[in-house]
Amino acid sequence: MAEELWQTLLRFHREIVRPELRDEMREMVGTEVGALRSEMNSHFDAMYKRLDRLETELAAVKGGLKRIEERLDRLETRLTAVEEKLEAAALRSELEEVRSRAAAIEQRLSLLESRH
Repeated sequence: MAEELWQTLLRFHREIVRPELRDEMREMVGTEVGALRSEMNSHFDAMYKRLDRLETELAAVKGGLKRIEERLDRLETRLTAVEEKLEAAALRSELEEVRSRAAAIEQRLSLLESRH
């Protein structure tokens, strides 16, 4: 009689309890996986938003940097032109000084020649 009861309990477990537990487990795992998937998708969405914002900011920074480089190039060109003008002015000034010294030397020579 105990053996027959044991077999009946095993059969009840195999046919009723186990399938019901399996269905409950499937439902629980499905729910957990769904929640995890939803949470992961939320995190990925947030990361994509941040990446998109960073890409936009990077494009703005690149544009600003390009404008700065262009402005520096223009300033460098203007500075070179100013330096050339300053060098030319310095050369003219030195040339005028040499001319005035040459004129002074010519005057001295004329004075010396007139004395002799």
